[in-house]
Amino acid sequence: MPDHSHYFESDPDWAHFAAQNGYSLKSPPYEIPKLDLASNRTAQHVSEGTWAAEHPLSSVGYESTAATVSARDGFNIPVKISRPVTSRAPGDKPLPLLFVTHGGGWVQGTHTTEEAWLLWPLYEHFDFVVLSVEYRLAPDSPAPTYIDDSWDVLTDVLARSGELHFDPDRVILAGSSAGAGVAASVSQIARAENVKIYAVLLNVPVLCDYRHFPESEYPYTSYEECGGAFFSSGEMRAIWDIVAPEPEGGLDPKISPLLGNLGGLPYHVIYVAGQDPLRDEAIAYAEKLEKAGGKTSTTVYQGVPHNFGEFWPLEATQRWWVDIRKHVREILER
Repeated sequence: MPDHSHYFESDPDWAHFAAQNGYSLKSPPYEIPKLDLASNRTAQHVSEGTWAAEHPLSSVGYESTAATVSARDGFNIPVKISRPVTSRAPGDKPLPLLFVTHGGGWVQGTHTTEEAWLLWPLYEHFDFVVLSVEYRLAPDSPAPTYIDDSWDVLTDVLARSGELHFDPDRVILAGSSAGAGVAASVSQIARAENVKIYAVLLNVPVLCDYRHFPESEYPYTSYEECGGAFFSSGEMRAIWDIVAPEPEGGLDPKISPLLGNLGGLPYHVIYVAGQDPLRDEAIAYAEKLEKAGGKTSTTVYQGVPHNFGEFWPLEATQRWWVDIRKHVREILER
């Protein structure tokens, strides 16, 4: 079975950028780090607050409102609804809904996480109603709470498509990293519940608990290769130990969507980073989708780390921006 190791070879532009910023590959032995979630969340809050102040939505022609949606247990889930100040759509035509679930390993992350990672290259080029979900985080709220919260929000807003002025026949699920994993799970739930999803956009997705990856069916070398990567396999293992402390929990297809039934799912666009421990599960997901009769478009960016898209000066990031705009345009023209 051929593996995907050739995708790991460092991109020269990333290697130069990493050396300049002290991000060089670590040397073995590798350890599973102990994550300080409180400090990580505080640091993210500060950095994203600065980023948001420097990148107001008004600068790309959007405005937003905050709201909450009631979860099945009564918890009020924060949502952010963004839309163009002046729509470029003809007449008063309802806009597509971009339903966004943020990254952050299910243990951190906010609306701003995806604005800086996934949404910014799209705002000036497309008109959407963008609905971002701040689902509850692990370990305070154990899996699959983050999936249930996201599904509860989706079903609520679909019932109010007229009020929110979006087209319920053009709903696109989107997210990066852990948020992409949520989008994948929600797409499978939607199929089971006969809820129409137009397309799914998965950016460097988390799709399988590493303890349960089907190695007999698909190549799996990315965890071994990425022990010293910018986002390392040790960090991802530490996240899984928090999210699914009992290993058997990761066997649930809601938690590991790669293990689910992928038949009858909508069109998927998948972006993969070559120096990402998640690389091989993303490629396996695309292959399994296609074997099940699904349509996919998968792009691998060789030799860049998991969150390369957050480093805007990189040549790979600029290529990804071109690619994602092209793919979104193709989705909307279908």
